[in-house]
Amino acid sequence: MLMERLDVSRAAFAVGYESHSQFSREYGRLFGTAPTRDMALLRGQPLEPVTLGNAIS
Repeated sequence: MLMERLDVSRAAFAVGYESHSQFSREYGRLFGTAPTRDMALLRGQPLEPVTLGNAIS
């Protein structure tokens, strides 16, 4: 996602997921945060505040 500047949907499909939401859930389980949040941090973009509606459990 970082090197090719892919959004979550494109990255999910590129690695074989049929659903970007499933990819996001799995990513969150493995890395403890949403992929969009990780990419924003790595790209140096401002982060949106995490709310209960946006948090991955």
